Amino acid sequence: MVAMGDTSSWQRLMGSFAALLDYPQPDPTPAARECEALSALFLVTAGTGANADEDEDQEAITRLKKFCAFVEETPLGELEEIYSSTFDLDATCHPYVGYHLLGESYKRSAFLVALKERYRDYGFEPSQVELPDHLAIMVRFLSVLSPSSDGDLIGEIVHEALLPTLDRMTGRAKSSGYEEDESPQPPPGPAPQHPYHDILEALRRVLRAVHSRPPAVGVP
Repeated sequence: MVAMGDTSSWQRLMGSFAALLDYPQPDPTPAARECEALSALFLVTAGTGANADEDEDQEAITRLKKFCAFVEETPLGELEEIYSSTFDLDATCHPYVGYHLLGESYKRSAFLVALKERYRDYGFEPSQVELPDHLAIMVRFLSVLSPSSDGDLIGEIVHEALLPTLDRMTGRAKSSGYEEDESPQPPPGPAPQHPYHDILEALRRVLRAVHSRPPAVGVP
């Protein structure tokens, strides 16, 4: 089941998440504030409605408030350093969906080709600087899709690609990008609490509210 609000709100929400997950640009505060406000509205009006999820919804909103304060208080240069140390130097948080799901294999190469073709079908032109499976690019692709006409595709991307990747990036599962003798299972204890952990956790919660059906087929 895909439960989403109106198309404009959905697209703005995904666009704001994508902006925050991309390499920091000057004045990220407006995107952070919009992400916080739209996520709160979305979780109230378009969540699963299950009482058991209310605490998770509130936690996501709290994390977004914390992240918004973080970007407001952090100079751009320092924000860039934190972003690079988080996503470029920490293998757990490599921002590439195919890396986490498929490792460095021919399957990932096929996945990248399939993504490019899908983007082209929808007239979506991502940055040429990054690979098409960069988390920010895939989330930005969601921002050009319509819940009313593209609900099945949104559900496929969310359930089969983004949620499993976010589970790995937040320490809930092992990444396929590791070698056999590396991190054989998720590290014990709580996941690393770097500042970007808050935005990853919040995105995971929002996407879980979007897509609640059981698994169908895996990423090829």
